[in-house]
Amino acid sequence: MKKVVLLLNLAVLLTGAAQENKSDSTAKTNAPIQISASAAKEHIGAQAVVKGTIAEVNVGERIVRLNFEHPYPKNAFTAVIFPANTNKFADLEKLKGKTVEISGKIAAYHERPQIVLTSTNQVKVIEEKP
Repeated sequence: MKKVVLLLNLAVLLTGAAQENKSDSTAKTNAPIQISASAAKEHIGAQAVVKGTIAEVNVGERIVRLNFEHPYPKNAFTAVIFPANTNKFADLEKLKGKTVEISGKIAAYHERPQIVLTSTNQVKVIEEKP
């Protein structure tokens, strides 16, 4: 009887260790990918960190668009801020010409890649404009 209990405990320990190793590898594979703004269109639906230069800051009545690499309509990627969140982002015009990283889930809007920004934590300035 003691051998059966010992074997069951050993089996439980081994199963737990295997699950822990599996969750560690899953966490590594679920990390956001790092891509350029021009490659964003190929990664719709992915969690990503998109790096590029902001070519245009378009502030409209209902939306703010940070267009990457080229002004609209030739932009490679857009970071979008809706009215509920615009007060969280100060001095957006100062981002023009800077290299930044935008993190979040890449979505498509009219077949164009974008990430919706809801927090300043999603924006990281990498390089100041010269």
